[in-house]
Amino acid sequence: MKADLNRIEKIAKKYFIGANSCHDWDHVKRVHSLALKIGREEKANLSVVAIASLLHDIKKTEEMKQKSKICHALSGAQEAAEVLERLGFSSDAVQSVKHCIEAHRYRNNIKPQSIEAKVLSDADKIDALGAVGVGRSILFAGKVGARLHNSDVADIYKTSMYGPDDTLYREYMVKLRHLPKTMFTKTGKRIAKERTSYMKAFIKRLDEEIKGKL
Repeated sequence: MKADLNRIEKIAKKYFIGANSCHDWDHVKRVHSLALKIGREEKANLSVVAIASLLHDIKKTEEMKQKSKICHALSGAQEAAEVLERLGFSSDAVQSVKHCIEAHRYRNNIKPQSIEAKVLSDADKIDALGAVGVGRSILFAGKVGARLHNSDVADIYKTSMYGPDDTLYREYMVKLRHLPKTMFTKTGKRIAKERTSYMKAFIKRLDEEIKGKL
């Protein structure tokens, strides 16, 4: 299995040349490690989890280049299936991995059915939380030219993505703080809750420093 994973990793890495820093190969490695951790605790098939996590975002860069005209989860699942078929994986293994990838995305209508798919979905969402989530959100805000902080906005829910108001604070208020409720596994819920608490404390501290209270 180790040899297979090495081959898959080499293939997968090629899809991330020039990738956005929020969804680059580092993101894949973090999700891979976290998915294996959750998978062990949830008694999932770790081979399926390992393969799916390495391949889950292979179409993300293309999706971003095409401004979301394609769904990276659906097109990535099909691409991953073709990769695994060429490598000689069984039909059952291919279908298991394919389902994990097509169901991992936060914004689509496919719900994970297998424990392996639930593990990948949780791991991918958790990577947007905690200290990593803070870093990713600030990286993204800088890329789109957003402000550092904007808790002074009258109604954060009326602000838009990809603009000056698309800050860490906006991302947290609109999306990230709700992610713990979307976890599928007991382990995922525990980790997400802890990481969200960290983000909340960080944003409170950031707000106090910017307002000169600290």
